[in-house]
Amino acid sequence: MTIDPNLPQPDAGVPGPGVDAPLFAAHLEEGLDNALRTFTAAGTIVVALDFDGALAPIVLDPTTSAMLPLSAQAVADLTTLPGVEVVLVSGREAGDLVALAGLPAGTRVIGSHGAQWGRAVDSPDGGTVLDADPVDLTTEQAELRARLLRETEELAATVEGAWVQAKPAAVVLHTRPAAPADGERLTRAVLDGPAAHDGVHVVVGKEVVEMAVLEVTKGDALVQLRSAVGAEAVLYAGDDTTDEDAFAVLAEPDVSIKVGDGDTAAAYRVADPEELSAVLVRLVELRRATSVTPS
Repeated sequence: MTIDPNLPQPDAGVPGPGVDAPLFAAHLEEGLDNALRTFTAAGTIVVALDFDGALAPIVLDPTTSAMLPLSAQAVADLTTLPGVEVVLVSGREAGDLVALAGLPAGTRVIGSHGAQWGRAVDSPDGGTVLDADPVDLTTEQAELRARLLRETEELAATVEGAWVQAKPAAVVLHTRPAAPADGERLTRAVLDGPAAHDGVHVVVGKEVVEMAVLEVTKGDALVQLRSAVGAEAVLYAGDDTTDEDAFAVLAEPDVSIKVGDGDTAAAYRVADPEELSAVLVRLVELRRATSVTPS
């Protein structure tokens, strides 16, 4: 076979036989691909990923969220590579996250924006379940959480489609299924009402208001995780305003990736979860190709 030098040439770092580099690299701008090369050459690395809007496309019913197949395979592959610590960092309750994501056993999970820490472990039915540290609240915090739940449920009952989620250390209002104008009105009522109580830490996301009785952020979680595993570099990818706390604690050779549009402190951006799949596949290929042995 004659190779035309004017045509794109194969790149051994690109997955799949016969895939020309530009066909794959079209999903990754050059600066990001170079950053991934540097990142994967480090000894011990953390690959930290948000779930909704990053690994899984946003859907109207969050109980039906699912990782894109290519991302799921890449996550599974990354967990098998030496010196790679994979962790899902999400605003979701950690047990729900494990059930939805179908994570390989051993995968770290940080739920509720950093309030819950655990791992996916094998379950008797062949799947995985959460093995997590308990979330300890003081009596005052537990009483405040109960008050938040009661008052938020009363307000949400006036808007069709809105619903309220109770987490171990927080109460969350979801308005995505509601009519936009009704959702905005309800969000304002909650922010002016239960969210305004002393001791409540509020995070406003995309059609979500989370009211926590513990002050934790995804950024705090990444700092703690880096120290715990002795990581030389951390990659974090997420799509929401709550992910900005994580981006803010990263610096080269770390890699921060915003998924989707909107202002961000992240160094790099991909358009959607499909493009993040390309990033994860690239990570697997680059890490497999490196000869670095973690110290």
